[in-house]
Amino acid sequence: MTWLRVLLVTLVVLALPEMASATIGKVLSVKQGAELVRDGKAVRLRQGMEISSGDMVVTNSSGVVQLLFADETKIAVGPNARMMLDVTMLRGKRRAKSFAVQALGGSFRFISGNSRKRAYSVTTPSATMAVRGTIFDMWIASDRQSAMIVLEGTVQMCGRQGVCRSARRQCSMYATSSGGGVGSPVDQEQYAKAVAAGFPFVTSEQQLLPPFQAGAEGCGRESQVVPTVAPERSEPRPAPRQAQAPSAPTPTAAPPGEETHEPEEEREEEREEEREEEREEEREEEPTAEPNTEERDTGNTPDGDAAFDGGDRERD
Repeated sequence: MTWLRVLLVTLVVLALPEMASATIGKVLSVKQGAELVRDGKAVRLRQGMEISSGDMVVTNSSGVVQLLFADETKIAVGPNARMMLDVTMLRGKRRAKSFAVQALGGSFRFISGNSRKRAYSVTTPSATMAVRGTIFDMWIASDRQSAMIVLEGTVQMCGRQGVCRSARRQCSMYATSSGGGVGSPVDQEQYAKAVAAGFPFVTSEQQLLPPFQAGAEGCGRESQVVPTVAPERSEPRPAPRQAQAPSAPTPTAAPPGEETHEPEEEREEEREEEREEEREEEREEEPTAEPNTEERDTGNTPDGDAAFDGGDRERD
């Protein structure tokens, strides 16, 4: 029986690399000029290629990649982009236990899938985004500045100073400033320049497959510009989840025409949704117990307006 034990151990060892690089998604569409970096080796991306955790997707000035993940999350990667993926799927492979995206440069569209809101983590060199059932576009203009346009749902952007802004209105744009704060474009000209320079999927969705389209082409119109807001006070980044219900954000800190807090019934629906998600996750995998609370929304508290520096856009 010794030979049988040796054989079993050998099979387990051989299976470890495959387990470590378990498939988390696939390439639905790719335009020439994109490659995948895995374990330090770059290969040309092809339609139908499987994506694994730890992979980096890189595009040049003409590359566009559209990715579909096992939990129905979708990411479109635009030109001159770099993105690292760190995803852990639950045993049932219908949801992610953690879904971390590092957007290091370029333009992206992010469409959240079936995973819990708190599973998602989207970071850039200058910002962190909290996702709540969302479609939004990102532009990493430089290591000092990132910008986002919300197309559906709610996204909270936090800068390096810990100041956060939440966007709920379609076509709202926020960006990090060189000092680490978060603000909105100073005027229509800045808004239009940013859209033209860094948001190719807002300018035109024709290059995207239907599931990746969001009807965003109207965001370039003057009527959709986010109002300029005078600086008021800065609130810190939300504290880690605690075992009590969060308080509502201060309503006086919001831009004109934008909601500052969620109605209590909406907050209760979100809490119930999270409880149901946790129960379903327990059925799929034995999770580590964690408090059942929702992440605090700090509201729309600007530290000023954001001037766009343009960044390094070209990389062949």
